[in-house]
Amino acid sequence: MYRLKLLRRAIALCFFYHALQARGVRFFPTIEEENNSLDKDFVHGPAKQILKSLKSNSTEAVTSGQGSSSWDDPYFVAHLTHSGGPNDNYYGLHATMDVYGHELKHGQWSSTTFWINHAGHGNKSSYNVIQVGWHINPDRYGDSHPHFYTCWTRDNYDATGCYNMDCPGYIRVDGAVIAPRDAIHPVSNVPDGPRQCVTLRVLKDKKSGDWWVYYGFNKIPTGVGYFPRSLFSYLAEKADGMQFGAFVKSKKALPTPPMGSGALPNGGKGRAASFTDIRFID
Repeated sequence: MYRLKLLRRAIALCFFYHALQARGVRFFPTIEEENNSLDKDFVHGPAKQILKSLKSNSTEAVTSGQGSSSWDDPYFVAHLTHSGGPNDNYYGLHATMDVYGHELKHGQWSSTTFWINHAGHGNKSSYNVIQVGWHINPDRYGDSHPHFYTCWTRDNYDATGCYNMDCPGYIRVDGAVIAPRDAIHPVSNVPDGPRQCVTLRVLKDKKSGDWWVYYGFNKIPTGVGYFPRSLFSYLAEKADGMQFGAFVKSKKALPTPPMGSGALPNGGKGRAASFTDIRFID
């Protein structure tokens, strides 16, 4: 019963996922509190699939006293493939996600995203990943709007990788309808207003080997930029894992911000956030 109650609390922060209709690929749900630093270990490899407690959105976080960081542990919900097997060969992921606005403070962070990754040879330092989605991050942008963002690394952020175009990596193409860092508006209004959606696709080009990013706001996505093949080691050839989901993070003195729409799946029709039209490229 305790585990069931805990799961219901977690659902209050997580996405209501539509059924995935992808032949031959099984996505595994996970709800997890990650005790390591976000940039170093949060995105590394398949999640452990351990259900842990989630803080309430409506109460102040209690500082545990463990560690010197002023940031609390991130919490994330994701559906993911197993990765690292000889038959785990993926070349892209496509999904449509709702976009929401929340009034966050400095020290709060909420993100909806998906990951294209390769586990490398097993060590964290060989982990390759491309991350694309939207997030609200007042510390990074100075506002509380949702922003389109990208992120990458080839060594689990030990020496390479960055957000957006903060370092050489992601290349925006001429005429792109959006660039990393750009704000997304309007946003979905729960429950009566229209639902605003972003469709994203990350696809490895057959000829060049570059990983192309496609973006569409309430429409079919078009190419907006790419990650050159030369940025990566293992992802230069293929991905061996895919994930889609969301995470939230806050400083210890602040409550955890909303994830997705911030509404329960059973909170009424049209309230819960969602991923739809999920496709993989094998």
